Amino acid sequence: MKSDGYLLRNVTLQFMKHLLIVFLIAGIFPLHAEEAQVDREGFGKLALGQKAEMVTSILGKPESKAKDVMWEAIGEYVQEWRYPAQGLTLNMSSPKKGGAKTVWSISATKGCSLITARGLRVGSTEAEVRKAYGAVEEKESSVRGESFVAGSIYGGVIFHFEKGRVTEIFIGAAAE
Repeated sequence: MKSDGYLLRNVTLQFMKHLLIVFLIAGIFPLHAEEAQVDREGFGKLALGQKAEMVTSILGKPESKAKDVMWEAIGEYVQEWRYPAQGLTLNMSSPKKGGAKTVWSISATKGCSLITARGLRVGSTEAEVRKAYGAVEEKESSVRGESFVAGSIYGGVIFHFEKGRVTEIFIGAAAE
């Protein structure tokens, strides 16, 4: 025979599961495939969280690297890797100074030929950005004609515009 504690836990878990389903249906905790995709955004084969070895196999060695600097907000050491000929700058992070690095953020500017998961690149129009990412726009942080935030500033894709064209694409967390 099962104990009262077991039955209470089982009933509580079942209740919580049903409550979550109700919240999802009501839209209180939106769970859309489009929103999840922004979390996994990248440029071609280049993506957040990749190890340094993968980055160098895709892009080659960076033209320059900055010093490891402690970013208190994330509690990790971050080093900027620059690929100016390819229009890319990556922030590479590790838990300890000089440790194994992974991609924390990616910034693409003029000269970058890579495209996002939704087919956009530096030079795309603001209208193309709005069509591709409109369903996941963070309206509070976006400014028409200047910037468009897909996902959020805490993790997503940020497009910067000049004269209606994308001049920079940032993938990662712009705020903590």
